[in-house]
Amino acid sequence: MSTPEIPAMRAGKRAPPKLDLRAFQSPAPHANSNNGQTRRAYPLGLIDAHIHLWTSKQLEDGDMQWQRECGDGDDLKQLSGPHDLEAYARITKDAMPLFTEGKSQHTGVIYVQAEARRDDDDVDGSKGGWEAAINEAPVLHGAAALERYIPRVLECPSLVALTAKLGYAPIKSFRYLLQDSPTGFFRTDRFIEGFRYLGERGYAFDLTLDVTHEHTGRTKILDDAVEAIGRVHRDQAPEKQTRFIFDHFAKPPLTADLSHPPPPHYTAYLEGLYQLALLPHAYLKLSALLDSTDKATARAAFDEFTSGEYKKRRRDGAYERLKARILSVLEPAIEAFGDERILVGSDWPMFRATLLPSSVTSPSTEYCPAADASDEAAAWAFEMQLYLDCLVQLGLDGAAIDRIFQDNARKAYSLPPHPRPSSPEKASAVGS
Repeated sequence: MSTPEIPAMRAGKRAPPKLDLRAFQSPAPHANSNNGQTRRAYPLGLIDAHIHLWTSKQLEDGDMQWQRECGDGDDLKQLSGPHDLEAYARITKDAMPLFTEGKSQHTGVIYVQAEARRDDDDVDGSKGGWEAAINEAPVLHGAAALERYIPRVLECPSLVALTAKLGYAPIKSFRYLLQDSPTGFFRTDRFIEGFRYLGERGYAFDLTLDVTHEHTGRTKILDDAVEAIGRVHRDQAPEKQTRFIFDHFAKPPLTADLSHPPPPHYTAYLEGLYQLALLPHAYLKLSALLDSTDKATARAAFDEFTSGEYKKRRRDGAYERLKARILSVLEPAIEAFGDERILVGSDWPMFRATLLPSSVTSPSTEYCPAADASDEAAAWAFEMQLYLDCLVQLGLDGAAIDRIFQDNARKAYSLPPHPRPSSPEKASAVGS
């Protein structure tokens, strides 16, 4: 699907680009095609394009800034212990037979650094403000800071070893957490310069926004993104334009069933998506939507998944209600972005705070004896299956689903075309 260039100046709201309406003409998940072949309603491969990891040492040293919020209530206790790659690998190995009944293969991950302690006033790292957060890209300080910072990241011994193992440099994107930033924060000249610098060196940037935050201007943050990306691309050669990946669909408001007519904040959110769809090299990441809905609905839907009740597709069931909320943003996003600029990530382990009891503080049984391997696997499979069922309900199948679950991640993050057969690929989006 071709993407129109953004005009130099925005003149009011624009209508979204349209998908070929044939994409919406297959209502049944297992309808037969014209040649008598059964539609393939599952992806051949899956790249989990958004996971977080942290170790016991990072927690003990106090280097995980957001972790300071854990333990003061039940909201984040499920995340207060270590969550490492070994645990993720073990869980997903058990989870893949639950997702699409084992028909898909797990082929890789995009690791996104969890928010770490940092000093934003340390422009060049000389004050030691980068030491605990070497994975926190100082994009706000522009090209000069990134010129010093990126070599320091690439020289980390663990990254050097991983590069040798994979056969390519795994750092593909950078992130500076913007979901709590005030309106206009990342529209400064230095920020624009930093964004531009990343793209011209082949890196993408993960934009993590939250349109439900009052002090960020709610959906006005999407207007900031449209303006900022337009400025970045305007001074870049077409082949070096920075790729922007919008994590978690910019965290849309999904805590209640939509009424008719839809509330103003929902309409404003969709208008923001339509504007973003006009930008070249802008991607949406279908992830963390369980965190955008209310816990009661998500947990009830999870119970239906684990019991198998969700397969009955009862309209009054929690699983179908949760699907309807996700479809309220996914359907217009598919129409605007097509199936070539949307990718899927689990946001593991963040959904554990929504689906699992607060007594389960880590998936490691050594750290948390209460951890249940079957619950951990089911939670990951539940989110992946939920997204897939929504896409199939919209009429997507076969190659379109392959693009969303695997191929688009390769394109957005410039991954090699095929993984090594020996083990799943790993790549990183560095940042908080």
